[in-house]
Amino acid sequence: MDIGFGLFYYTLIVLLAVILTAATCLASYLVTRNRTYACAFAGFLFYFFDVALVFQDDFLMQRAAELSSMPFFIGSPVASIVIGGGTLVSFWLAICEYIKEQRLAMRLVPGAAFVAGSVAVLLFAEPGSLQMFLFYSMRALLLYWMLAYIAVNYIGTRDDVKRLRMRRHRVLYVALWVLVTLVLMENVVLLLVVGPQLAGSSPLPFFPERNFAENLLVLCCAFAACMSAWKSLSLRRAEPPTQGGPSLETFIDQNLVPYGAARQLSKREAEVLRLVLLGKDNQNIATAMHLAPSTVKVHMHHILQKAERSNRKELIQDFWEFS
Repeated sequence: MDIGFGLFYYTLIVLLAVILTAATCLASYLVTRNRTYACAFAGFLFYFFDVALVFQDDFLMQRAAELSSMPFFIGSPVASIVIGGGTLVSFWLAICEYIKEQRLAMRLVPGAAFVAGSVAVLLFAEPGSLQMFLFYSMRALLLYWMLAYIAVNYIGTRDDVKRLRMRRHRVLYVALWVLVTLVLMENVVLLLVVGPQLAGSSPLPFFPERNFAENLLVLCCAFAACMSAWKSLSLRRAEPPTQGGPSLETFIDQNLVPYGAARQLSKREAEVLRLVLLGKDNQNIATAMHLAPSTVKVHMHHILQKAERSNRKELIQDFWEFS
C-alpha cells in the first residue's frame, strides 16, 4: 500500500480516537458534574482540530510547489497557536481541577506564556528549521512545566488524601515524561538533524506540525481518560451524583456510590462508611444512625471484609485511591 494512503488512514484513526474520547469526557461531565472531565473534553476537542490542520495541509491543500521550494514551513501559524494553546490550556485546567489549584494566576499564566513565546519565535527568530524547532517545541516546554509543577505540588502538599489521589496516576505520569521527551527528540531529529534536502527528496510530504510522538502522547491520555470515564459511568448505575460545591462531604457523596458498587456494600454499610470517611467513631456513628454500637461494629467488620482491608486507615486509603 502506498505510504500516502497509510498516512491518510493513520490520521483518520487519530481523529476518530480523539473525538470519541472528547464525547466520552462530555458524557462523564454531564453525569458527574466533575469539571475535570469538562476541561478534558475541551482539550481533546481542540486537539481534534489540531490534527485536522495537518490533515488539511497533507491531503486537501496539496502544496506541492511550496513543498519543493520550502520543505520547512508553518502551514497555519495563527491557527496552530490558538488551537495548540487551547489544547494545552484545557489539559492544564483539568490538572488544576484535579489537584484543586484555585489560584487564577496559576491557571492563566502558563497559557499566556505559551502564546507569548510562540508569537516571539515567529516575529524574532530567523526563518528556517531553527524557527520551526523553537515554534513547535513550545508545546513540549509547556508540557514539561506541567509535569514539573505536578511533582512540586505532590512533594509540597501535606494533604495525605491528595497525595493518595495523585499517586493513583503514577504510571501515567511516568509515561508522560517519556512521551514528552520523545516529542522533543522527534522535533530535534526532523527539524534540526534532517536537512531540507532530505526532507524535500522524500516521497512523503513533510509537515513540521505533524509529530507522531505527540499523537501517541495524546492517545495515551485519551486511553486514561476513557478508562476513568468508563469506570465512573458504569458504576453509577441509575443514581446521579450529589450536587454541590467542591466540599469534602460533596466529594465523598459523589464517589460513595461507585465505590460501594465496586465493593458490593449494602445501602446501610455505605451509610456507615460515609460517616467513617467524615471522621466519625463508632459511638458517633451509632448516635447519628440510631443504632446500637455493637451493630455498628458488625457493619464495620463486614465493610472491612468486603474491601479486603484490616483497619479503618487502610479502608479510608482504599476509598481515596479508588475515587
